[in-house]
Amino acid sequence: MEDCMRAMKIDMKKLPLGKLSRNQILSARGVLSSLQHYFNLQSRKMEILNPNIILDASNRFYTLIPHDTGLEAVAKLDNEAIIKEKAELLEDLLEIELAYTIIKKEENDELDPIDQSYAKLNTKMDVLDKNTPEFRQVLKYVNNTHGSTHNSYTLDIKDVYKVEREGERERYDSSLHNKKLLWHGSRLTNYVGILSQGLRIAPPEAPMTGYMFGKGVYFADMVSKSANYCYAHDKEGLLLLCEVALGNEQEERNANMITKLNPGKHSCKGLGQTYPDPKSDESTVAKALD
Repeated sequence: MEDCMRAMKIDMKKLPLGKLSRNQILSARGVLSSLQHYFNLQSRKMEILNPNIILDASNRFYTLIPHDTGLEAVAKLDNEAIIKEKAELLEDLLEIELAYTIIKKEENDELDPIDQSYAKLNTKMDVLDKNTPEFRQVLKYVNNTHGSTHNSYTLDIKDVYKVEREGERERYDSSLHNKKLLWHGSRLTNYVGILSQGLRIAPPEAPMTGYMFGKGVYFADMVSKSANYCYAHDKEGLLLLCEVALGNEQEERNANMITKLNPGKHSCKGLGQTYPDPKSDESTVAKALD
């Protein structure tokens, strides 16, 4: 977790892992949300940005989340791209803070520390035997859905784990049609939160920037698309392969900040240039993993 924070250029002397607090991160998020609202307002009025407002907001943000950029000056929060970058950083910091809080909960000295950490996740995990049809189907899905444009790396499966979160089977809407196995990628440090609390949608107060189709849980049918969000550590990362009940899909060909789906639609599908062959037997993966 500390390595991840250093990679984010967080000043570990001013903000060590043990001092990171949820309220602090949420306050920084509030600064970004206010800035985004100001950007939108000025854009509608077709007026230029006030540099004093930008400077004040930037100072407040970096006071809450101090950065270590060496000899370089920290970037002013004066455009949508930097707001998106810092919003994503805050989401990762929230996951790190959650993971640290869970791991540091009161422990029983009589129990193995690894067993205690596992129990805190409230999740059952079993290693999938590499000789099973399920493992071979996952391997096939990986090999068949690596996009040709994602050619700067290769993917090799080390292990596959069968994961079941406590109570999730009961909450899953099995009546919703159009189920598919889809990928989700995230930083290694995010998985304590994902396994203990599930995949979560950004709250209303989070900045809207950075979401191609609005706030939601994003999946991909191309493994390499999701792998791009893993930010592998020592060439290793984690990917989720989830059964997703999509229902009626609202298809989108371009970015669209959706706040409410069209009537009768249950999910949004962004149509990319590369996708699995619909005539292939990838649907058998879902059957094999039932």
